Amino acid sequence: MPDRKDIYKFEKLYNFRDIGGLPTKDGRMMKTGILFRSGELSRLSKNDLKKFNQLNIKSICDLRTLNEQKSKISRLQSNTKVQVLNISIHDKSREFTLLEFFKFLVTKSNSINFEDIMKDMYKHMASEISEEIKQIIIFLSDQRNLPALIHCTGGKDRTGFISAVIQLFAGVPYKIVMDDYLLSNQLIAVPMKKKEKFIQWASLFRVPPEHIKPILEAREEYLEEACNNIFNQYGDLESFLKLACKIPEYNLKRFQELIIE
Repeated sequence: MPDRKDIYKFEKLYNFRDIGGLPTKDGRMMKTGILFRSGELSRLSKNDLKKFNQLNIKSICDLRTLNEQKSKISRLQSNTKVQVLNISIHDKSREFTLLEFFKFLVTKSNSINFEDIMKDMYKHMASEISEEIKQIIIFLSDQRNLPALIHCTGGKDRTGFISAVIQLFAGVPYKIVMDDYLLSNQLIAVPMKKKEKFIQWASLFRVPPEHIKPILEAREEYLEEACNNIFNQYGDLESFLKLACKIPEYNLKRFQELIIE
């Protein structure tokens, strides 16, 4: 797999890259310049905005919850040229207000298993967001909405899962999809280190760094368990999208035509 992390560099936007440019099992390629992924867009600099506009992105799929959208408002919000599809993907039982999060860390820090929390989140995405996936794929199967950006807050979990679903559906080999998913760890190293320090301070240093890392990293076992849940039940991604997500055949075929050369 080619080194992709230096293709797009922004000053205040992390984990931005093209989902495409990858080979498929049948010898074709996913197109570039059609689908992008990133973290949240609240801190874009003037140079970032200029570079972003040059990509001619027509629409954004924002996977964040309403609370996340309010706390970190996109700098593109006033850009009427870019259509935004808000598709909230989150395990609602894990959603905390900032105050609740502080209380949770301070009072229960010794009992938190962040790895279990992350695995539960991926299990939730593999089994409980079929309607959200349907909305995303149908939206992206309309050429008028492309090029498009898919993003959440960090751009590694919800965005990573949706990107993997799209890449696997396009026929990109699993190993290449996994490598691209794990690339997030290089691209978010700086902000995740800051978040690690913040959580330590918030917990009054009761949570050691190694305890925090499961929520700050993209890990192979997270995506693998989610994919295995899908494969074991449906066999492949196309069947999952047809049977679980109930996406019409027309939209799936049209989407393939739009994203594969």
